[in-house]
Amino acid sequence: MRYINIPNIISFSRLLVAPFFYYFFVSGNKQLVSLACWIFIIASITDFFDGWAARRFGIVTRYGEFIDPLADKVLTLLALTAFTKMTIIPSWMFLIIFARDVTSTTLRIIALAKGTPIVTSRTAKVKTTIEMVFISYVLILIYVKINFSFIDPTLVDKTIFSPFTYLFALIVTIMALYSLGGYLLKNKKTIKMFKKVEKIEKK
Repeated sequence: MRYINIPNIISFSRLLVAPFFYYFFVSGNKQLVSLACWIFIIASITDFFDGWAARRFGIVTRYGEFIDPLADKVLTLLALTAFTKMTIIPSWMFLIIFARDVTSTTLRIIALAKGTPIVTSRTAKVKTTIEMVFISYVLILIYVKINFSFIDPTLVDKTIFSPFTYLFALIVTIMALYSLGGYLLKNKKTIKMFKKVEKIEKK
């Protein structure tokens, strides 16, 4: 029961709504797409509150340290999957971000199994923030296109598929690579320990 606290509930709820966000967003139904935009933006805002509440009330747990970034990754990767299908971002950017998130999550799972906490680097937190801002930026444009008929939809499309959007996505991709490097460096002792344990187990 020690895992049941407000920060963990917030993080877990973000993980639960992620599939609904994706389903609504790719549904093609204007009302559901609009709802999906709100779901993501609200979920992104909760990412600040669960961490703040955990630190503020001294209820930081290993479970919370795992489920919080996992929820972020699932939510953002589903959004980026949809963006890739819509050709808003190129597939190579998505693959880099996907590979980075899978690598960091795999390390966390191994660390959890070994009982050794993995430290989240500051660059990883910055990467997640920039990523969520980028996705929210695109979703807001899509929401505007759907719900504000007095705005020329072709103008919104030009903004969505503009060089600015591409550059923004490129920054997210670069931050993903950079944060992975910082992540590995900050946890190199833990990673080395994993390798030593594996060698011993093989013997």
